[in-house]
Amino acid sequence: MNNRIFTVGSLIPGRLIVKQQAPVPTEIPKPKTEEMIIEQNGNKILIQPVKGNLLDAALNQGKPINYKCRKGTCGQCTVRVVKSPGLSVPNTLEQKKLIKEQLSNGYRLACQTEIL
Repeated sequence: MNNRIFTVGSLIPGRLIVKQQAPVPTEIPKPKTEEMIIEQNGNKILIQPVKGNLLDAALNQGKPINYKCRKGTCGQCTVRVVKSPGLSVPNTLEQKKLIKEQLSNGYRLACQTEIL
């Protein structure tokens, strides 16, 4: 059978061959990740959640956050978590450094807090 494509002027009734085009792929929208909001020394800091610890995420995104030892002993990286999609539970270093009242009010050591 002849599979040529006809022009409008050469169409013969009953012999119309329609060539379908492949569907154009559309971009699948990425799910919008919820921003994290933390506070340190009265400054609000917005962070895009990425796997790893909170301090590294903030620093990699160019956010100003105070820190010193990165081991959980100095307490310089203490932040208050205002909004977060998911964080690890406080580890033993955080429980030793921060009092229970601070932990219950959302304070965490950024160097010890893992983003889930």
